[in-house]
Amino acid sequence: MSQATAGGQGALSLEERAARFYGLDEQLLSDPWTLYADLRDHAPVLRVGPAVVVTRYADVRDVFRDTETFSSRRWTGTRVTQRRASLTPAEAERYDYLIRLDVHHIGQNDRPDHTRLRRFVSQAFSRRAVENLRDRATRIAHELCDEIDASGDDPFDLATLSWRLPFLVVCSMLAVPDAQVATFRSWAAQIRRGLGTNYDNLDAAYDATRNLEAYVLDLIRERRAQVSANANANAGAGAAGGSDDLVTGLVANDAEGGSPLTDAELVAMFAVMLTTGNANDMISNAVIALAERPDQKALLRADPTLLRPAIEEFLRFCPSAHGVHRVAARDCEIAGFPVRAGETVRLVVASANHDPAMFTDPDRLDITREDARNQLDFGFGIHTCLGQWLARLDIEVGLDVLYARYPALRVAGPVRYRREYQFRGPERLMIAKR
Repeated sequence: MSQATAGGQGALSLEERAARFYGLDEQLLSDPWTLYADLRDHAPVLRVGPAVVVTRYADVRDVFRDTETFSSRRWTGTRVTQRRASLTPAEAERYDYLIRLDVHHIGQNDRPDHTRLRRFVSQAFSRRAVENLRDRATRIAHELCDEIDASGDDPFDLATLSWRLPFLVVCSMLAVPDAQVATFRSWAAQIRRGLGTNYDNLDAAYDATRNLEAYVLDLIRERRAQVSANANANAGAGAAGGSDDLVTGLVANDAEGGSPLTDAELVAMFAVMLTTGNANDMISNAVIALAERPDQKALLRADPTLLRPAIEEFLRFCPSAHGVHRVAARDCEIAGFPVRAGETVRLVVASANHDPAMFTDPDRLDITREDARNQLDFGFGIHTCLGQWLARLDIEVGLDVLYARYPALRVAGPVRYRREYQFRGPERLMIAKR
């Protein structure tokens, strides 16, 4: 047994504290950083329930690198199999439906499927393509602030803007009609909670996912029909015209003979785009960090050119995504700790980003930190997050517009974080404009 601690939880071992943390103990969830530090110092690789938890930077990076030993097919691991075993037959049927979506997700596949899927969609998420969205994202951010001003609310809930900006940017990429956005948002919130808790909201996540799947399949059929009609109308007269939304682009590539995405792969990709992503909480998390450290806020306000490098420090210091999962493809070791084939390996990237072996004074926010870009928030190696440039753009635009509109903004009440261990962000964040 590893070191015991009082820490407000009695004389609990690290194993017990970690088990309670991943069991959604609210007191431990309120301060994950102390637990992460204790794990790094005393049990950097530790079996907790159905998963082997890895907390040091070097070990997390090594697992990311070793794609032969550690599979991205997370749906095959003990975290999933043990959860399924705890369910009734009817619940297990719903759970299996949700997990089957993972089979078609780019980030949950190994080569060669990962290579094929990533190559087919990478152009749409390249740094250059994402930069073309800057004006659109800026317009959406100002529109959200206009809504706040029109409401007269002061203080207002920033968590809503922090979540809505990246969500609305994705909706615009998918050409989701304005009338459907609120419905999409309710579905996405339930799916995201399911992903962050291994589906403790199983029924709600199931219903939301079925609705999202039906909508996306209809959207795909509609776009395919449009592409086919445009191609026939323009036969022999150059490229087919049509909408410039992402769905149409992917379907058009399919029609042109590229390596096609199946309907199931498209559904999985759109579900992930709408429900995950590091930008969803990062605007709120960055505002909280700056409010607690007025010297850093003053530095940023004095020199706005620091914003882009500061985003790397926010991703390192106060990330939204705290962990990702891999599955051991064979019996192996991580830093001398034995791992069995089929075990889920939980890589706690938020802990790795606070590892003093990698970052000097890691628990201090420093927006001028030169090595902040070494943060692992987007993964590492061939599985580095495809949406990293879009996330960075959303965070940059959101913070830029927010502080331009409300330069004297301040946190106006206590911060309460959601009861999740996978994604960290406030349930509400009341902000006063002055």
